[in-house]
Amino acid sequence: MTTIVPSESITDERVDDIPLLMHTMTQQLGFPTLLDGLWPRHGNWLGLSLGHVMVTWLAHILSECTHTMSPVRDWANDRQHTLACLLGQELRETDLSDDRLAEVLRILGREAVWHPLEQAVTQRTIRVYRLPQRCVRLDTTTASIHSGNGASVLFQRGHSKDHRPDLPQLKAMLATLDPRGLLLAVDVVAGQRADDGLYVPMIDRLRAVLDAQGLLYIGDCKMSALATRAHLQATANYYLMPLAQVGTVPTEMEAWVTAAVTGQVRLTTILDTDGQTVLGEGYEVSRSQPGQGPTGPIRWTERVLVVHSEVFAAAAQRGLRQRLNKAQAALEALTPPPGRGRRQFTEMAPLREAVQAILTQYKVKGLLTVDLKRKTQQCSLRAYGDRPARVEKCHRYVVLVQRDTPAIERLERTLGWRVYATNTLRRVLTLTQAVQVYRDEYLVERNFARLKGRPLSLAPLWLTREDHAIGLTRLLTLAARVLALVEYQVRQQLANTQRTLVGL
Repeated sequence: MTTIVPSESITDERVDDIPLLMHTMTQQLGFPTLLDGLWPRHGNWLGLSLGHVMVTWLAHILSECTHTMSPVRDWANDRQHTLACLLGQELRETDLSDDRLAEVLRILGREAVWHPLEQAVTQRTIRVYRLPQRCVRLDTTTASIHSGNGASVLFQRGHSKDHRPDLPQLKAMLATLDPRGLLLAVDVVAGQRADDGLYVPMIDRLRAVLDAQGLLYIGDCKMSALATRAHLQATANYYLMPLAQVGTVPTEMEAWVTAAVTGQVRLTTILDTDGQTVLGEGYEVSRSQPGQGPTGPIRWTERVLVVHSEVFAAAAQRGLRQRLNKAQAALEALTPPPGRGRRQFTEMAPLREAVQAILTQYKVKGLLTVDLKRKTQQCSLRAYGDRPARVEKCHRYVVLVQRDTPAIERLERTLGWRVYATNTLRRVLTLTQAVQVYRDEYLVERNFARLKGRPLSLAPLWLTREDHAIGLTRLLTLAARVLALVEYQVRQQLANTQRTLVGL
């Protein structure tokens, strides 16, 4: 008797980094549980819950470096066994359809869902990873919209950090936590909004998640609005940021820098964290600062840190020389030698206007001496019509440019200075420590690089619905958290084993 053994089929699936990503999102961060708790499934919803759809899509985004919806279903079909084991249930054909992925964006676009979800994720992250809470960094970025409509409230033209002023955009305010630049929160607002008014709402949201008092908030000069500083002082928190060159600051800064370069104050050498590399030098002054807090007028003592950086000064001097060269060339080109097709100025007034426009464009007023010389010569004119040949006097102007060397040298001595403001005590944050801490501002910029470049590629956006754009931005910030935490764990293991990894 012959026994027929049924043939076995063998399939293979690419696992790649999917188990690591899914374990981080489901077991350590608890994304599915948190979202499903905030948005229970509808009675007619079958298959994967909304939370599991979200983490599966996030795994695709992080593994394949694209957030587009169309390839997700085919990608999952090629890994059905792997995903089934990781999710604890079989995948249905419609679990990762475009409609369900769009539903994820729609739900994440709801403030009532996103704010408690983000708060829960942040609290769980800090608790699980025991992250210190000391420094919070705030900054904004923009994302251009290539398919927005003219009636949109969110998609508006404004100052574009992508250098695309021709396109509408949305703006995102991000908050990160030192020491690894972990993303804490995101606010998505209309693209034309100014940055100044975005800091206080974000700070108030963070106070519900982090320690309410005693945190150091760090930002760029747009965070230096008096209302923001007063709000932080009134809530018993600290700030550190460069002062924007508006109001009375330029005049005050000129006096502070003059005191430094003329030897009126004693400068302190500022070293890097290695204790050897010289970053620059500086000094500080204290002043009484009035402001309006949430409950009324307040007054506090603010430290102004006047800092000179050699690297910053060298870059500023290079920029100054380039502007001087370009301005001088443009000025001399106004009055070329006579010749066919070469325009000549025959009147003084329009030439003066052209000179002033160039000096203003290149910001070199007072650094170049410009003389306008009138030249007269005999011009032979041919006969034309009833006019006989004749000789007439012709006038033209010539621009003579010289550099005011003493003025340029005086300006160069003042380059490379920046002024920071903080309300911290000297025993808590010295001048050197303040400069060292601010130099780590790249930590928040790394999240911009993750969001707008590989692997997340937020920009450019090809969406027409505002809630989908908000939801996608928020979804990708969850992905950025996963990347930061995986990198954090790798760094810890490398430190424990005293090993290094190229590129990290």
